[in-house]
Amino acid sequence: MSDNLPNPAPAPTSQHYLDQQFWDHCAQGVLAFQCCLECGTWRHVPRYMCAHCGSPAWGWRESSGRGTVYSWTVCHMPMSPEFETVFPYAVLVVEMEEELRMAAGLTGLDYRELELGMPMEVEFKPLRSGGKLPFFRPVAR
Repeated sequence: MSDNLPNPAPAPTSQHYLDQQFWDHCAQGVLAFQCCLECGTWRHVPRYMCAHCGSPAWGWRESSGRGTVYSWTVCHMPMSPEFETVFPYAVLVVEMEEELRMAAGLTGLDYRELELGMPMEVEFKPLRSGGKLPFFRPVAR
């Protein structure tokens, strides 16, 4: 069922252009995160200053797209009309190789087979309105 999730488009607001930059990378099939140019700390969600050193200097870097399952929740009630026909579904928190965490949907595996620490990799799925949305699937062994 998780492979058939609808893909509602993200709706960044105009005052959050950093969010838009994240989604622009995703639309190109690239998982990228901000990285502090002073101390090298990666961060997500995008923001203007480094939480580690306070520097306002940052740039975007491409992620490996790999990590491990840190946590997850199973949604038994639809959170929006787009999901009314596909629940239950899992939303993962993945600890990325870059030492940050990201939440995204699960694909390629039944949520009942999830395990903490399971290796995952990003997979982009097309949005109906254009662009792409990141999901995580198990790493092929």
